[in-house]
Amino acid sequence: MGLFDKLMGRDLPERRDARGIYFRLLEQSRDPAFFGPDKIADDYDGRISLITLHYAVMMRRLNREGSDGEILRQAIFDEMKDDFEVALREEGIADTGVKRRIKPMIALFYDRLAAINEAMDAEEPQRALATALNTDEETGPDAFDANLADYALDLEKQLGETPFKDIIAKRFYFPDTARFR
Repeated sequence: MGLFDKLMGRDLPERRDARGIYFRLLEQSRDPAFFGPDKIADDYDGRISLITLHYAVMMRRLNREGSDGEILRQAIFDEMKDDFEVALREEGIADTGVKRRIKPMIALFYDRLAAINEAMDAEEPQRALATALNTDEETGPDAFDANLADYALDLEKQLGETPFKDIIAKRFYFPDTARFR
């Protein structure tokens, strides 16, 4: 179900669940503690990086749920893609421009998603994640990147301990971001 279906009033239960989960992930990824000098730039690239990180960790958790997890994963992706399209339209971009611009956004998302998953599966996930999440290509991973990697690993642990029914009900929690202040 896409944006058209939502506009026409058709709303599947998994899309309602996915919408709530996606917006919780989105809200967390916009926490001001992540942004600033020597942190993540508060721009298009930085925001995509953080939503991708949160999405990746959630998808890893949903992978354990078989077909129910697969349905919810796809619905969350669809919500995210619809949100990207709405954001482009709000910038005044016409339908033809949205189609042209959404492809590179999704490609960037998939590249980052693959890098995060690969890092989290590495022998030393903290180090690999810090490298994958590197916020300053000139200097390489720094303390912020290592801290962000620890945050992601903590989130994966917390979600891993959260029952599926609680995730669906949006009763899941994020690690404290005070470490970034």
